[in-house]
Amino acid sequence: MASLLIALKIIPMIFAALFPVVNPIGTALILYGMTRGVDDQTWKLMSRKIAFYSFLFLSFFFFFGSYILKLFGISIPVVQFSGGIVLALMGWQLLNQKETSKPASEDDLDNPRSAIEEKAFYPFTFPLTVGPGGMAVVLTFSAHLNRESRLLITIEQGTAVVGILLMCVAISLCYRNLKYMTKRFSAAGALALSKILAFFVLCIGVEIAWAGFKALSLTI
Repeated sequence: MASLLIALKIIPMIFAALFPVVNPIGTALILYGMTRGVDDQTWKLMSRKIAFYSFLFLSFFFFFGSYILKLFGISIPVVQFSGGIVLALMGWQLLNQKETSKPASEDDLDNPRSAIEEKAFYPFTFPLTVGPGGMAVVLTFSAHLNRESRLLITIEQGTAVVGILLMCVAISLCYRNLKYMTKRFSAAGALALSKILAFFVLCIGVEIAWAGFKALSLTI
C-alpha cells in the first residue's frame, strides 16, 4: 500500500515538473504571432493535434529515450545543449519575424488549413511546446524509477503516463482558448507580448544550452 501511494505521487510530480518547462499558457501566446489569420475551427483541430503529438512525443521518450540515447552514445547533457540551441534559434526567428497583415505566404492563403497543418509537429509541437526541457524531464523520471519489483515499475510507469496525459490536456485547453486569451489584448499589445515571450523563448533556449554545457564540462 505504501509503495502504491509513493507511485501515485508521480502524477502530480511529473505534471509539476513539466508545467513550467512546457509553459502552455506562455507558449499559447507565443503561437498567437504565428497563427493569426487561421480560423477558429482549424486552430481547435490543430490544438488537439499538438496535444496528441506532445503526448506521443513525451511518452515515447519516457519509455524508449534512454535506450535511443545509449544506442547512439548520446548523453542527456548533449540533448540539453543541442536542443537548447535549436530552441534559442527558434526564439531569435520569432523575435525578428516581420509583422504583416498576411497570415503566411501567398500559397498559404490559397489553402491556409493545409499550410498550418504542416507545422503541427514542427515547429508547433517540437521544439515550441515540448522541447529539450520536456525530454530531459521525462528521461530523468524514467531513469529514477523504483526497480524493486516489476509490479512497482509498471505502476510507476502507468502513473507517469497519467501525469503526461494531464499535461497534454492542459496544453489542449490553453491552445484551444488562444483566441479568447488574446481578445483581452489590443493588436499592438498582443504583438508586444508575443515579442516579449519570444525573447523568453530565446532566453530559455540559452539557459537549457548553458545547463547542458555545464553538465558536459563536469564530465570532461
